Amino acid sequence: VACPRAARPFDEAEQEQQYPDSYVSAMVNMAGELQAIAGSFQAPTGERLWLKVGISCGPVAGAVIGTLRAFYCLYGDTVNTAARMCKYATRNRPHCTEAFARLA
Repeated sequence: VACPRAARPFDEAEQEQQYPDSYVSAMVNMAGELQAIAGSFQAPTGERLWLKVGISCGPVAGAVIGTLRAFYCLYGDTVNTAARMCKYATRNRPHCTEAFARLA
């Protein structure tokens, strides 16, 4: 999941602006909501589902992939870093980079 700025990567005026606080809080809130939704489901074993979330900030590139079942995909170091943050996250507790924490 990416913030709205990722949808306008070539808008130089947008990209040069200060990162809006509302984007930061929205991403943190969404992480909590997704974790709550996952926890509302149960596996066949009876165990509650859980979710790990990694959050990073920085530049990304995106493109539509596929023709039959097209989807929008993001690429770049920021995406890879968020994935690593997710790997080391604790269940149901978002884990973010230091750069993102400074924004928050």
